Amino acid sequence: MSLTGSVWPYKYGFGPLDSSVHRTPYAYCYRCSFGLEYPSCNMRCVEYVKDTLEVHLSPDDVAAMIVEPIQGEGGFIVPPKEFLQGLKKICDENGILLIVDEAQSGMGRTGKMFAIEHFDVAPEIITMAKSLGGGLPLAAVIGREDIMDSVHVGGLGGTFGGNPLSCVAGLATIENAQKLLGITERLGKILMRRLKEMYEKYEIIGDIRGIGLMVGVELVKDRETKEPAKEERNQILSECHKNGLIIIGAGVYKNVVRFLPPLNIDEELLNKGLDIFETAIKKLT
Repeated sequence: MSLTGSVWPYKYGFGPLDSSVHRTPYAYCYRCSFGLEYPSCNMRCVEYVKDTLEVHLSPDDVAAMIVEPIQGEGGFIVPPKEFLQGLKKICDENGILLIVDEAQSGMGRTGKMFAIEHFDVAPEIITMAKSLGGGLPLAAVIGREDIMDSVHVGGLGGTFGGNPLSCVAGLATIENAQKLLGITERLGKILMRRLKEMYEKYEIIGDIRGIGLMVGVELVKDRETKEPAKEERNQILSECHKNGLIIIGAGVYKNVVRFLPPLNIDEELLNKGLDIFETAIKKLT
């Protein structure tokens, strides 16, 4: 809860939980925090991290840097390769561990077992959860051997650590996800193609981004001003639900629709879901 940047609904009213957590802007190129355009921005967001460690923080006081390779709740934001590679370089130069949060993006969701593989970056630690358990509660931490072995005996334990049933489910899920990587990549191309066709037809779609079967559609009232279409997003979700398509929203501005179909979804069923989504947009616009 201290790490999440989403105050509402996750930690509203809980007080100063994150006094020791420092945040810097993500590479949200569609809505750049610095008002710049990629690639002429020269990765100002990476330079900002450097400035933070020069001016506001001592690298010696930083235990680790944690980042999502593709932002989940933030709106399925896919950063440029240079962003994550730049963060890794900063960490290496300052003796800081890089932790990659793959709770949403891992387990083959993007066509690779881990989304970070798309960015040619090797973190020291990877965190996993959600789909890892195949429906059962399971989370995991993967780390470099010397880091994991440095913890004292019992330091990585807990009441629900290593639950046998969840671990069996996790092993089966890993095995199946590995078999589906090629299929995920192919279906992801179909998903992206269909959504880009909708982008050409409907002005309410401001941005489409994602990798594999992890794709976000950002809705706006106006493509020039990029004013978030919050109410319209909710109406589209509601209309989809009425017609049998369960999709959910995301985004800091509550205007993103996220697509996370099962890795083994049938192509015909995928297209049927996209038809329902497009019909909901037509009805609104």
